[in-house]
Amino acid sequence: KVTPADVMELDAALVRIPALVPNVTSFDCGADVGVTDGAWDYAVVAEFASTADYAAYATHPDHVAIVERVVKSMITDAARIQFEV
Repeated sequence: KVTPADVMELDAALVRIPALVPNVTSFDCGADVGVTDGAWDYAVVAEFASTADYAAYATHPDHVAIVERVVKSMITDAARIQFEV
């Protein structure tokens, strides 16, 4: 079970990403506030100028390390989407 302390650790790790990984245009993350049933527990919304910038982020060693060290231990399922605006 993920505890509130775990979520705080997750927040602290993820908010560092824009400073560590180049080309992140916008980055927000946080736990669901519980307004509606059936929502995911946590979300990350990141924006990039191009799909190449996203690809660089997805494979960046600092991003990969945070996912391996913090994120993977807390998730049982994930939904991902990338789209162009």
